[in-house]
Amino acid sequence: MKKLLERAKRSRKTQRLRRLLDRAIDRVRDTLAVPGPRLQPVPVRAKRRKG
Repeated sequence: MKKLLERAKRSRKTQRLRRLLDRAIDRVRDTLAVPGPRLQPVPVRAKRRKG
């Protein structure tokens, strides 16, 4: 049972990370697709955990 819980937790974490990555990549693609210089930097919020 414990193993199953651990696996579920891990998969949830990886899903969240993947979603954040996908969002960041999409934003970068969008900024590259827009011609001309962009003044604002692309905000990407991803919390880094130590450890």
